[in-house]
Amino acid sequence: MLRTLMSGLFVMLALLMPNLASAVRDMADPADGWDSQFRIWAIISSVIYLVVTIPLVYFVVKYKRRTKDEEGAYIEGNVGLEILWTVIPLVIIVLLGTQSWALFNNYRKPPKDAFEAKVTASMYKYEMISPDGIRSVNELRVPAGHVKLNLTSSDVIHNFAIPAFRVREDMVPGRLTYLWFNAKTPGTYQVYCAEFCGSGHSQMLAKVIVMPKPDYEKWVRENQATQTAGLSPEETGKKLVDSLGCTGCHSVDGEAKLGPTLKGIVGRQVELADGKKLTSDDEYIKVKLKDPKATLVKGFDPMMQPTGMSDTDIAAVTAYLKTLK
Repeated sequence: MLRTLMSGLFVMLALLMPNLASAVRDMADPADGWDSQFRIWAIISSVIYLVVTIPLVYFVVKYKRRTKDEEGAYIEGNVGLEILWTVIPLVIIVLLGTQSWALFNNYRKPPKDAFEAKVTASMYKYEMISPDGIRSVNELRVPAGHVKLNLTSSDVIHNFAIPAFRVREDMVPGRLTYLWFNAKTPGTYQVYCAEFCGSGHSQMLAKVIVMPKPDYEKWVRENQATQTAGLSPEETGKKLVDSLGCTGCHSVDGEAKLGPTLKGIVGRQVELADGKKLTSDDEYIKVKLKDPKATLVKGFDPMMQPTGMSDTDIAAVTAYLKTLK
């Protein structure tokens, strides 16, 4: 019996090793990681079930009482067996803990080249803002490839779940959370709110539309041209600031929010996190919009994400900011 249990342990480890090895590598697709997690737990659960059930049935049949007066033999115990059934659960727990931590740790590291968009939840809808400033409700278009979504909520706790990509994440008021996935195949994928949020919870549905990159870029150009046609640079800049969700973190009336106010931002002195001071001119604003983390302002968390705007759009935003005096 001891040899049988040891053999079962080695067989289980042999079956799990490919999945364990994949867990410690950088993840290219969260769906692969979660599918590996499911296989690991399924294998371990099945092996434990068989290791317990088969001997149980065997002992019940072999050692059942034959007569009413029959008494079972008194057995002191088996040190080797007791050590084994202590060591095996310990090995399984350490194995599962290590694999689960590796999977979670890798999942919290989105690829640096991921397409980033912002999603704000409220009862009972999702407001999507692409890095190009295109705002939509309950429909997010993304190019095929790695996608990172920065999530928050304007009222209660919601959840953003895409079963096809094996990802879900809570959306918490006043906090910024995120998830990422690998949208390998163009198509339309269903989004659900997986956290009970009120009477309209079951109707809180959305969709992610994955497009080939050339098709997505064409769609962005057409959408932006429609939105800004006939507007002055200042009007275009204001529309971009609103559509990008900038006013969620920056006020235009002088009040500091999650980020510094936009009122009077052009021409004022800015103190950076490293102690340096510089003037917030056109070049500073351009750099800030293209790479927000290149110049971190003292006293504010580095939450801002790259906007992906063209130089023309940045010039329009700068023209608008100059009107905020």
